[in-house]
Amino acid sequence: MKKFLFSHIYFLVGLLLTLSLLWPLFLSPYFTHHDDVQVIRLYEMDKCFKDYQIPCRWVPDLGGLYGYPIFNYYAPLPYYFGELIYLLTNSLLISAKVMFAVSFMGAFLFMYLFASKLWGKRGGGIAAIFYSFAPYHALDFYVRGAMGEMWALMLLPAVLWAAIRLEEKLSITNLLLFGVFIATVITAHNLSAMIFLPIMILWIILLFFKRMNYHFLWFSLSSLLLGFMLSAFYILPMLGEKDLVHVDTTTSGYFSYTEHFKGFRKLFLDRSWEYGSSIREVPGGERDRLSYQIGWVHLLGWLFAGIAAIGFWKKNRWVSIVLIIFSMLTMLSIFLIHPRSEFIWKAIEPLKYLQFPWRFLILVIFFVSLLSGSLFKLDFKYRNLLWITLVFAVVTLNFPYFRPEKFIQTNDQKLLSGIDFDRQIKRSIFDYLPIYAKEPPAELATERYQILTGESRVYDFNEGTNWITFKTETLAHTIIRLSQYYFPSWKIYVDGKETAVEYKDNSLGLMTFILGKGNHEIMARLYDTPIRSVGNLITLVGIVVSAVLFLISFEKVRKGIRYYSKRMH
Repeated sequence: MKKFLFSHIYFLVGLLLTLSLLWPLFLSPYFTHHDDVQVIRLYEMDKCFKDYQIPCRWVPDLGGLYGYPIFNYYAPLPYYFGELIYLLTNSLLISAKVMFAVSFMGAFLFMYLFASKLWGKRGGGIAAIFYSFAPYHALDFYVRGAMGEMWALMLLPAVLWAAIRLEEKLSITNLLLFGVFIATVITAHNLSAMIFLPIMILWIILLFFKRMNYHFLWFSLSSLLLGFMLSAFYILPMLGEKDLVHVDTTTSGYFSYTEHFKGFRKLFLDRSWEYGSSIREVPGGERDRLSYQIGWVHLLGWLFAGIAAIGFWKKNRWVSIVLIIFSMLTMLSIFLIHPRSEFIWKAIEPLKYLQFPWRFLILVIFFVSLLSGSLFKLDFKYRNLLWITLVFAVVTLNFPYFRPEKFIQTNDQKLLSGIDFDRQIKRSIFDYLPIYAKEPPAELATERYQILTGESRVYDFNEGTNWITFKTETLAHTIIRLSQYYFPSWKIYVDGKETAVEYKDNSLGLMTFILGKGNHEIMARLYDTPIRSVGNLITLVGIVVSAVLFLISFEKVRKGIRYYSKRMH
């Protein structure tokens, strides 16, 4: 036991320190944060599962109770995981907390695994602790409540760790691991995946030049293909159908990147900590009340990485080159946060979807934390003392940041009723609104349908996440409007026959149809478009391939295959 504790002391110290940052999760039922949408999104995901709408694309309550396709565009993986926890706990609040906690602890674990591959256990420990205690991690966790970014922060080191495992040992298991992690980072936070993909490609190239192993390139390409297949259900419709929703609202006005550049003082010097909003500061105007600091101790660790790069130049040129390139990427990421980088943002059009240039702090804290462990790969006097000093400094300076602004006494029932429910619904009205709605609704939907003209009695009204059924006794020619946004492949059937759907006759793009005299049975349902169906099929094939690769990775299975192959011949 003592031998185990001693050999894993750096990991265990970091684990305990990281666990200490979760204290707010146990102090009260919940807490405030900017993106107060986790519970309602998880609630909608649960509705999809109970309705067998898998993968979940359309949710019935968001969009002002008119329903909209949030999970066709917003990366869904954290909420699929949250649904699993909800099925076990039957508590939305506990599930949301677990979603936060798992991503946070996972970030520590994967950073330790990855950094240990490069710098050893001592260096891996310091890198993982720095990653946990990075101020931006506190900002995402307890201020913004940015679930997608939290999961991205966990999965970025996981992807690079899987790649280095594959380079060390070309095996089916490592190929599968790399591919799965590529898929998870895409489906956890597509914006982070966008800025991380070039780094992943660069890392593959760096690993290739380590030993010039061409087989590694083919294995990596196979993992990339597998990752695409597993994420195709999401990535294909998200890209192919982005013109079907008002994405312009996510890149204009307050959400324009031009409003959120930050100067070097904010990144390097300012240690203030508040819970306000990101704004563009102008003389005499409102003050920005968020912290974007990299962290003083983190900057010191980055400085030590420069010393390590010099020390490794003759001993291990490849490690030195990695340190130099990662430092250059850190500087580039910092520059992209500064207003002087606006010409790059204008030149690379997809960058506008990031909204906030300071999102590049994801890469900054990742690289700075990783690089901070590099010095401990060198053998020098007092390195244990330096390790303890750095840990003490980063904990002392940054621990106070890991707390929410306010704690909330609430429960699932309260959050899903009354003004709390309305508040959560209204927060999400503008996200991914279908283009057929010329404007967002002024108020929440108060009824499920309207009889615009004519005379009909509606009865047996039922609805799920992506379907509506009811019957009518129609005494005169009737026009009915459903309180449901139109979206491609919403179809309405009257007595089993598809009928024409009108949605351009109203500013909200709600579906309208005509009934003739008589008794009718009506069914409205959202079907998959071809690109959604193709995405689903590719992912299904990817799951089958992954399952086969997983089975083949076992020696007994491979022996069985060889045995029966010989028998057949």
